[in-house]
Amino acid sequence: MKIKPFRASYPDGDLIASVDSFLSNVKYRYHEFSRNGFFQRSEQDALFAYEIISKSGLSHRGLVASADLNEYFEGNIAIHEHTINSKEQQQMELILQRNAMVKPILLCFKGERTFSRLVDQAIEDCEKLYDVTLENDGSKHIFYRIGQGKLMTDIIEFFDKRVPKVYIADGHHRTAATARLQKKHLEEPNKHPGVPGILAGFFPFDQMEVHDYNRVLEILNSISPTLLIARISRFANIEPLDIPRKPKAKGELTFLIKGEWYSLKWREKIFKKYSADGLDNDYHLFNELVLKQVLEIEDVRSDNRIKYVEGPLGLSSVIERSKKNDLRIAFCLHALELEDMVHIADINKTLPPKSTWFEPRLKNGLVVQEI
Repeated sequence: MKIKPFRASYPDGDLIASVDSFLSNVKYRYHEFSRNGFFQRSEQDALFAYEIISKSGLSHRGLVASADLNEYFEGNIAIHEHTINSKEQQQMELILQRNAMVKPILLCFKGERTFSRLVDQAIEDCEKLYDVTLENDGSKHIFYRIGQGKLMTDIIEFFDKRVPKVYIADGHHRTAATARLQKKHLEEPNKHPGVPGILAGFFPFDQMEVHDYNRVLEILNSISPTLLIARISRFANIEPLDIPRKPKAKGELTFLIKGEWYSLKWREKIFKKYSADGLDNDYHLFNELVLKQVLEIEDVRSDNRIKYVEGPLGLSSVIERSKKNDLRIAFCLHALELEDMVHIADINKTLPPKSTWFEPRLKNGLVVQEI
């Protein structure tokens, strides 16, 4: 994996009254903010050690660098989701409008102790670029500048020799949009600007957390609760639950319909049928069997009857959103194992949209790569 240092822009904390308000607007107003002096720029190209400390004290340590786009074209930056053309177009327009990438894509990889030692060394020995604590979630974000020298060389060499492949955890559309811009530049260099690389945050698997991603469907105007349960029963065992809860393990879903909770467990023959293609995960089975076969939803990615609720918001958020409309039902899915996501990417398959909620969460505007 080829990575490069880059010249970063980052917020000038002395000029920012509300960090959260600033970061929520920077996606669309970076050019304005930069012109008016709200961003500083590092003097030289560098890599950046990056530590995120949650409000509870949990630490995630990784690296911010510019990833070579040829790695994406060659399949070494692996995807696990399809992108939507309209969203790719929107991301391209934003990049060109800003002349910058304002949020790193989140890449994960099979790490080694060597990487952790290199990042730990950077945090201990290198100059702290800056740190900021966010108001909304209490997370602290700290960047350390890794300048020219042996440590930078060792990190670049580590990725070149020891990291053959990385996986997109968050940022499929931004990656595809950046790659499309570079492809246009290669085809017509005088007409389209080139992209020096893609801004990326690299975190090893042991620094990643994968949470569940739940679904709320506004669907009871087209199917009755009785018929819905009867149809699902063709390929799953359904039992009523005494209390609301999330699934306990892979292979079980729980769902809420008209105030009643149920457990859904796929029949063994279903797992056998889909395991041959490596698609025996709950998110794929739910899309294929419940959404497409039972509810006859053709385009899952664009159907506005489907709402998604990220796992960290908790069961109460799922219940609250389902109660906003009498036509809504809610399905809770168990968190996908990281190994399942990697397997899907390795066999060139994709997961349904919103199958994974990864932490750490990278933010807009904390570190920027201009193009």
